[in-house]
Parts: sequence; structure tokens; C-alpha cells
Amino acid sequence: MNWYFKYKETKEFLKHNMKNKRLKVEVADTPAQHQHGLMYREKLDKDAGMLFKFNKPQNLKFWGLNTYIPLSIAFVSPEGQIQKISYISPLCQDLVTSDINCDRAIEANYDFFRENNIWVGDIINIVDDKDETFVIFNN
Repeated sequence: MNWYFKYKETKEFLKHNMKNKRLKVEVADTPAQHQHGLMYREKLDKDAGMLFKFNKPQNLKFWGLNTYIPLSIAFVSPEGQIQKISYISPLCQDLVTSDINCDRAIEANYDFFRENNIWVGDIINIVDDKDETFVIFNN
């Protein structure tokens, strides 16, 4: 096997098996944005979501009121570590909580975290790139 094909195979393996998955997010960092979140949306792009940022760590609470798409939510500690991943059903008014004090939450499509092998304990980084914000997931 020549070196080019070996390099190409290695690059493809890394591309599909390394975390470093990124999610393009809208940022909600005011009480009004927190309250509105992803309500009234009928779809969400595959690699898109919302990052909720809070001024101080607290027990975060979310629900699916007026939310038409199934979501998963990752609760993140001030150190940037995912503490809990939960699911929010469309239009469901049952509370989903962080159980511990967190200062960020990330909502994404229902199976985003599972499909991308993102788990409790993984670390996130937030990257602002021009007019876009991304969450990068690392293990």
C-alpha cells in the first residue's frame, strides 16, 4: 500500500472516530432568551442547537412547553464538563433539571449526543468564529 492511501485511510478513521464534534449554536444569555429558547421551531438542523449561558451556577430547569421538536439537553458545569444528559419531549411540561449547579446547558436534536458518542464527563469548549458560535466536544 502506498503512503498516500495509508494517509487517506488514517485521516478518514480519525475524522469518523475522534470526538471533537462541533455543534453550531445560537446563544441564549438573557432571561428573555432563556425563557424563549427553541420554542415554536418546527425543525432544527442536524448539527445545530442552542447554548444557554447563565451568570452563576444553579440548578437549571427546562421543559418542552411550546417546543415542537424532540430535544436532548446537556447540563455543563462551570469547569466545562458535561454533568448530565436528558431528553425533552415535544410539548411536555415535565421539568428536566441539572440536579447539580451548572452554568450552561446545550440543547440539540434528540439523538445528537448519543449519535456522536458525547457522554457525561466529556469536556466542552465554546468557540466564536466570526458571526457564529460553536460548541466543541472533547473527551
